[in-house]
Formats: sequence, structure tokens, C-alpha cells
Amino acid sequence: MSRSEVPNHRPFFPVGNPFKMMMHKNPHLPSPVLTAYEKNLAERFSQLKPNDATDVISFPWMKSALGSICETLNDIKVLIVDLELPVCSWDGKWVDMYLDNSLKLLDFCSAYGTDIARQRFGYVMLKCALLDLESGNPQKLMLASSSLHEWMQYQRRYDSSKLLDCCDVICKLEETLNLPKIKNIPKAKDLVRAMYGLKVQAMFVFSTLVAAFSTTRRTLVDLQVPKEYLWHESFTELQTVMNGEIKNIYASGDIYPLKELRMLDQNVKKLYPLLHDGLGEVTQKVFNGYCSRLMEGNEKFLVGLDEVKSEMDHFFKVVVDGRMALLDNFQQQPQRRGVHQVRM
Repeated sequence: MSRSEVPNHRPFFPVGNPFKMMMHKNPHLPSPVLTAYEKNLAERFSQLKPNDATDVISFPWMKSALGSICETLNDIKVLIVDLELPVCSWDGKWVDMYLDNSLKLLDFCSAYGTDIARQRFGYVMLKCALLDLESGNPQKLMLASSSLHEWMQYQRRYDSSKLLDCCDVICKLEETLNLPKIKNIPKAKDLVRAMYGLKVQAMFVFSTLVAAFSTTRRTLVDLQVPKEYLWHESFTELQTVMNGEIKNIYASGDIYPLKELRMLDQNVKKLYPLLHDGLGEVTQKVFNGYCSRLMEGNEKFLVGLDEVKSEMDHFFKVVVDGRMALLDNFQQQPQRRGVHQVRM
């Protein structure tokens, strides 16, 4: 979809690398607390790297990816406690930073959850068509043919406005990637560096989740992470594998990076011509097999979609709980000169 076709929304990302981060001349050495955090993050990236190319984007991967961000968010909460933050007059800045970044995560949850509901409607529509097929009634077979055609047209429309909203959130996270200039407070720098890791993880996972349901070719995020981060290698390997396989899927002619969605689409393509043009040389047994596999695949798809929505709801709760815990901690600190209280 061209930029002119979507004037109120930014598309995914233009060709090239928009993620150039300005590094300080004197890099900050991580504390033992931050080192433990970054080693955990490196392990999570390694665990998300698929062993099989066919599992590059699947419902289980999507659930694991969302769970991985939840674990990182919990690590951030632990980091705040271990660093004994807030710290002096910088309190308001880092609280604002955390709340602003977490708000973007909530915005993504809201938009993506809405698009999942839209996706679910399409597969309920497909289920109705399949129930008509099972009846064997000639009139209902014609209705099923019409419903399958409608489903295919529904799936091949341009990406929904909610997916475009998700892209806007990712772009806004990109705008906050540059490390802010802060006072020479080691604890504050540790938190900023930890938040950078969270934002990189969120941007990568979010862009992949959006790509799962996107029907148009779009440039995937290509983050260039400084080598000083302990998770640099595992993240780079994960990004290379995922982006490379997704590009291969598009190059092969498929329009759906999501594994389960490609399987459904292949079965629909086999079944629809038989309903529209007749069985021809295809036996009734083979036709019934197509119907059964499509019904089974659709049921599994609906279950997978609901499981991802449930994981997204859990992710939303983890973000909200983290914001509340931070505010409670901040409000319990004695008010310092020049520091403002932060609201949700």
C-alpha cells in the first residue's frame, strides 16, 4: 500500500535502516545487576530462534514471543528494586520515560487485540461455509461456494487500519531509541540501557506479529544493535533468521507469513474450484477429505487465535501492573526539590 493510499497512517518502514543510535563517546560499563538482566535477555532471544524454517511465524512462536517480553518487563521491575531507584533529582525523568514507553506497549496491545477480533470474524465466516458443505444440500453447496469466495476476498484486502495503528506505535518506539543525555548517575544509566533492550525486543516482536497477518509486502525492521550489549549476538542471529525466512515466503508467492494461515489458504484454494466448477475427475472421497482438513484446520486456527489474544491480554496486564508498581514506589518516596509527581 503506498503512502498516498494511507494518508493518516505511517506504513511499516522505508527501505534502509532508520535505527541508527547515537552512542556516547565513553560507553557506560554495566553493573552486575544490569549484566544479569542482559544475559537473561540474550537467552530469551536465543530461545525465540526457530529450529525449523517452517515455524518462523506460527501461533506457538507468537505466544512465546509475547511471553518473552513479559519476562523482560518483570526483569525491569526487579532491576528497579535492585538498583534502589528512584535516584535523586533524576526521578521525574526516568519515571516519565518508563511510563511513556509502557504506554506505547499498551497502545499496541489495544490495536492488535482489535485486529485479532477482525481476524476472528473472517474465520467464523469460513466455519459457516464449511458447515454448509457438510450438509450436502445442493443449494447450501452453492452458498458455501459463495461464502468461500467472500472469505478469500476478505482476507486479501489491504491491511486493516488497526494493523497500521500498530505500525505507528512501532515507529514511535523507534523515535525513542536514541539514548537520552542524562547526568553521570550509574544507576540511571543502567535503567536507560535496560529500557533500550526492552524497546528493541518489543519493536522486533511487534513488527513480526504485524507481519503475520499482513497481506502486502513491507520492509521488516532491521535493527543495528551496538556490539557492547551482551544480547547483541543472539538478537542479530534471531533477526537475520526471521527476516530472511519471511522474505523467502513472500518471494515464493505466498501472501501470508503466518504458518497456520498459509495452510488454510492452500486448502481453500483446493476446495473452491471444485465447488465452483464441479468435481470433475476428483472423487467424492477426495472432496470430503478436503472439506475435513479445512474444517479441522479452521478449528485449530480459531483456537490459536484465541490463545494469542489471551497472551496479549496477559501482556497488557503485566504492563499495567508494572506501571502501578512504579507509581506506588515513586509516590512513597519523599518529595524532592524540582521533581514533579507523575500521573498515569
